[in-house]
Amino acid sequence: MNPRTLVAFFLGLNLCLSLAGPAAAAPPTRKKSETPAPTPAVPEVPIFDSEAVGEKQIADYQKVCLDSGRRLLVVFGTNDCAPCRAFNRALHKDKFFEPFVNQFVPVFVDVSSGENASLLVRYNIDTHAEQPGIVILMPDARIIEVLAHGEMAALTRKGDAAVQEFFLARFLKTEK
Repeated sequence: MNPRTLVAFFLGLNLCLSLAGPAAAAPPTRKKSETPAPTPAVPEVPIFDSEAVGEKQIADYQKVCLDSGRRLLVVFGTNDCAPCRAFNRALHKDKFFEPFVNQFVPVFVDVSSGENASLLVRYNIDTHAEQPGIVILMPDARIIEVLAHGEMAALTRKGDAAVQEFFLARFLKTEK
């Protein structure tokens, strides 16, 4: 078909469709008086592995730190801890996570069980304080900072930017 014939065909088709009028609408359905069932909440992915042995997690990630020169960030908490979830969301927000993991190797230790909960005492974290408990270690395992009394939970209530600023203030300056 030449271009003129093709244009004429589509114009004719369009005219026929417009003259045919709208399609017959389906009869209206009667609304039920009952309230629809609530949509079930989507469960959040666990942050902490409740079956992992915290001491082994820390040792394994410490090796990564030695190889990479990054510092180890140990996060003690539980999956049902709201500030722990807020903390995790702040780390993953926007474009913050990539520069963060260039500076730190995070390890999330579930302290809902006895063996891992004893690590709180080992790292001088108040067992009655609000979680997450935070420990920052150098690549050689020297402890350089501990948030042991609910300080990170308080920061999470101030918002994602407050958590991110806490870590930005601890970023090492790198030469390019």
